[in-house]
Amino acid sequence: MIHRMKRLVAAAALVAFAGAASADPKLIEIASFGEHPALNEVAEGFKARMAELGYTEGKDVRYEFRHANFDRTLVPQLLQQVEAQHPDMIFAITTGLNQAAVRGITNKSIPIVFGAVVDPVVAGIVPDWQHGSAWSTGASMLPNFDASFDYLKQVMPGIKKVGTLFNPGEDNDTSNMELIQKAAAKAGLEIVAVPVDNANDLPQRVQSFAGKVDAIFLIQSNIVQTSVPVVAQVAQRIRLPLFNSVFAPDLKGQLAGFHAISYLKNGQHAADIADRILKGEKSADIAPYVPQTVDFESYVSPEGLAAVGLTVPDALKDSPWILK
Repeated sequence: MIHRMKRLVAAAALVAFAGAASADPKLIEIASFGEHPALNEVAEGFKARMAELGYTEGKDVRYEFRHANFDRTLVPQLLQQVEAQHPDMIFAITTGLNQAAVRGITNKSIPIVFGAVVDPVVAGIVPDWQHGSAWSTGASMLPNFDASFDYLKQVMPGIKKVGTLFNPGEDNDTSNMELIQKAAAKAGLEIVAVPVDNANDLPQRVQSFAGKVDAIFLIQSNIVQTSVPVVAQVAQRIRLPLFNSVFAPDLKGQLAGFHAISYLKNGQHAADIADRILKGEKSADIAPYVPQTVDFESYVSPEGLAAVGLTVPDALKDSPWILK
């Protein structure tokens, strides 16, 4: 009798093991506002970190990537396609897409992890910085403009006025502008902010900085970041150094430097949160990730400075910030 029971237990264990082994991998839908090197890095960082955490692609998890080609009118259709796949999780990239997902995904049992969101509280994605919502939490890209201005003062000693561009219709940009104004006041700098809600207007808006600022620093704005080469071309023409909050090594000949949050690390931090949810934690119990000092990178481009008649300060000539 005892031997028979042992055989039954062993058989049941084998059945359970076979069922677990044959279980379909979890589907994570990655939805982005558009394809851009920085936003793609968020997705790449997410997938790479998930692999480090033990999720083998094709076995434990599979990914479907979709984007709206930076067209707001396509977002509802994109989200319908995502939800129709009945995913185990959605990884949504950018503030606007997450706002739309929170409203538009009707199946609230699907957890939404966000990436590339500056301020999820102001955007209405989570209730506060200590909690996620019932179905959403993730990794923020809250900037550190105090550090950015410390960086600018080292690259350009004597700097007084900084120009920036923003889209007044984007919550992401509104949050950035509030933070940058506060940091500028602490740093003794003046911000000259120029609104732009259409990419076609960028050349004219950048031109308006001529003679009014010492440098231009670009925030994490979708409308601006998708057109940085255009901004750089005009900035060089009016002889103004251009600095960016997004690192783009291919533009080092056109930009003077970068004080940038790592989009790759943002995706990695989002994956850490996704792992916790997949293991049973509730989104509401997971605080959004706030970037730390190690999440930012500083670079200076001698070539980009030279393009507008400037040189690297002596104090930085041996700095690890220098791009070769």
